[in-house]
Amino acid sequence: MPRNSKKLCIITNRYPAHPDDTASPFVKDFHLALKKRGVQVLVHTPAYLISRVNLPPSVYRFNWYGGDKTVGELNLFSVEGMSQLISFLRQGRQSLFELIARERPDHCLALWALPSGWFAYQVMKEFGIPYSTWCLGSDIYVWAKKPVFRRLTKTVLNHSAHLFADGFELADKVGDLAKRNCTFLPSQRLLPDEKAGSGSPLERRFQNFLFLGRWEKSKGLADLLTAMRTVVDQNPKARLHILGWGPFESEMKSMVAGLNLESFVKIIGKVDTPTLSSYLKNCDWVVIPSRGDSIPLVLSEALQFKKPVVVTDVGDLGTLTRDYHLGKVAPPGDPDKMAQAMLESSREKENYAKRMPEVLELLSVRRSADKFLETLSWKPPLAYPQRASRETAKV
Repeated sequence: MPRNSKKLCIITNRYPAHPDDTASPFVKDFHLALKKRGVQVLVHTPAYLISRVNLPPSVYRFNWYGGDKTVGELNLFSVEGMSQLISFLRQGRQSLFELIARERPDHCLALWALPSGWFAYQVMKEFGIPYSTWCLGSDIYVWAKKPVFRRLTKTVLNHSAHLFADGFELADKVGDLAKRNCTFLPSQRLLPDEKAGSGSPLERRFQNFLFLGRWEKSKGLADLLTAMRTVVDQNPKARLHILGWGPFESEMKSMVAGLNLESFVKIIGKVDTPTLSSYLKNCDWVVIPSRGDSIPLVLSEALQFKKPVVVTDVGDLGTLTRDYHLGKVAPPGDPDKMAQAMLESSREKENYAKRMPEVLELLSVRRSADKFLETLSWKPPLAYPQRASRETAKV
């Protein structure tokens, strides 16, 4: 590492503990992309109970009383949840201050506005080290709508040297909240090839749809299951495979039983990344039924395997899908329209892969790393092919 290289401290409440950990996996890819560009990168992140930990020495995890939960999963309306949050803030601040005093980075990057932005703001006040904030959706769409957290969020944004967001629409919302410019900075996870010699987990005689993500109501799983009942009534060869994890699991299983979908919906759970790649390679369509999102990671994951998508018209999902002809778009929260889109996809033979490389370039982690360094004036400006009109104004 060159002696005069810049040093960055990434402050994040999620960092994957091993290659198959689903804790914001794109953060590791962004971390490594910056290292390849000569930046010394430190990562400060909370520890949580997990089966294995395989991290480089530049990733510093601090202990707190959260157990296997992340800070976003705490119940702040309970005594236990509040005590865990206090532990997170106290232990995190102390650990971060020790790291900053020892390493003296040139800049900090907070992922997300809360709680990481609060830590970065404390570092700025104590050590005079500037920070930037990268907003990723929930901090603006959820927490910034609550009065107390909205004030904290605005404080974090107003004192940030630079603001970033992983969606065009989200960048607009961050800019409106902070009354200043916010730069689009996409998030992306790079997936490996499927396991060598492994057979397909899906039967080709079926029309295989794939859902990948957290099992939450906001992700539209109830809408998807309701739509699936209509789909299989008209297309008995349709199958839905659900990968992921989350609090909606028991309700989801009850819905599958109540809708008599046991033969058509397969709830898989968590899988390692090569197995995930195998599902993506062998499915026919990826479904993203979210009721509120920016540009979820699963979109670029689907495109890495040239899979068309059925998405809801939220955030930038609908716009990207329509503009680049990536698949079908349905209104959010409308199972009938979702079913219609899925049925249309199963009947047609249209090629949706033609412009997928353009979108992957638009969302690439390489582009994100270069754009971030350019914004900090740590690297000369780079020329990228620009998306007409909207992208030209925001990237």
